[in-house]
Amino acid sequence: MAREVLGDYLAAVGAQVRWRRARKPLLRELSDHIADQAADYRAQGLEGEAALTRAVDEMGDPEEVGRALDRLHRPQNRWGIALAALLLAIAGVFFQFMAYETTGPGMIELYPRQFLWVPISFALLCAVWFSDCTLLLRRWWAVGLTAAAILWAIYSTNGTHRPTALYVSLLLPVLYAALLCRLRGRGSFTVLLCGLAAWVLPLPALLVPSSSAYLLSGATMLLTLSAAAGLGWFSGRRNHLLLSWVPSLFCLAALFSQSHLFLKRMAAFLHPELDLNGSGYLYYHLRHGLDAIFFDNVLNSTDLMLAFLAWRAGRWVFPLAAALLVLAALLLLRRVGRLHSRSGKLLALSALLPLLLQGGLYLLFDMGYSPLAPLSLPFLSHGIGYLLVDSLLAGILLSVFRMDALLRDKMAGTTFHPLPDQLVLPLGKGKLLIQYHKTP
Repeated sequence: MAREVLGDYLAAVGAQVRWRRARKPLLRELSDHIADQAADYRAQGLEGEAALTRAVDEMGDPEEVGRALDRLHRPQNRWGIALAALLLAIAGVFFQFMAYETTGPGMIELYPRQFLWVPISFALLCAVWFSDCTLLLRRWWAVGLTAAAILWAIYSTNGTHRPTALYVSLLLPVLYAALLCRLRGRGSFTVLLCGLAAWVLPLPALLVPSSSAYLLSGATMLLTLSAAAGLGWFSGRRNHLLLSWVPSLFCLAALFSQSHLFLKRMAAFLHPELDLNGSGYLYYHLRHGLDAIFFDNVLNSTDLMLAFLAWRAGRWVFPLAAALLVLAALLLLRRVGRLHSRSGKLLALSALLPLLLQGGLYLLFDMGYSPLAPLSLPFLSHGIGYLLVDSLLAGILLSVFRMDALLRDKMAGTTFHPLPDQLVLPLGKGKLLIQYHKTP
């Protein structure tokens, strides 16, 4: 009898929750809460049936409870971000047509193909956006499947498709954040291991080779780990933020102290006037203004679209681009900071930071103040691979925003369930199965 009362109550509550994806986790949490309350009443001496009935009665009117849950749990769709990504991708095709001197058959093939992939990438963005990003936080098989796909993409590449490892390295921080979310409450040793993993996982990017992709991916993971330490994700000492950076110092020092090419590039970057016939030629002209000879020889590179616009319209393009990038970063980081769960914040940062860091690196390089080559100007640069990866990252970010009301740092647990049985509730076209198990 009491079990039927509980079933009727949960069904009445669920009927008020309009977001179908929210019904199952909300009713499970509500059922667990009622079960825990009934267990307390049983400990006070009430019989099982009476304890459960009293726990249900104290929850209040089911329709009011359902409406309250419905108001608090709505999908937060950030349409402005999706629209901005689409408009940037369309604008990028026209900027590419202006900047890159491609004539003859190459132009006929290049730009229509890029324009064709804009709606495909936007469809991919929407598919990820309306998916359930919480699977990465709740299901090991989702993390394992993602890891397997990433490893396959990296190690199946050959000489003609090695950039795949570069693209995939930008997605590694999302997997890293999902694994990090499962380490809540661990100690200092785990923090050190995570700091080391931040620079070990993106090593496949050096197969391309691309120090830019390696550093960007590693920096994203390190910043995500730092955010976790700052949010109190780990237990024990208070110096976890410092511990997270210790492996980085050793890894980067060991890596770049042995890289003669990097040291040579740094020398040309710091003193470009001493190497005008070599690497310094690019830095010198980007810093001191472009001339016609430089434009004819170099400016067709897909890495210099902002430099081309500055050459055509004036150097005010750079401060404008910097202001827009900073504004977008502040607005998006503010929105990430308002997420309810800390695990949601970590997952959102792992998707957002690669986009922001790519934009910052591109801008600095086109101004002549970055020793590292850029990867892409998100959604604006030429290249199908980067367009798809950036769309995936934006889709993950939008999915986290959308699912914010359902994200939990810790799954609701119970100390005792009074019903060693199961409960089946009809929900829409399917059913909700709630199983009760006694705990020792």
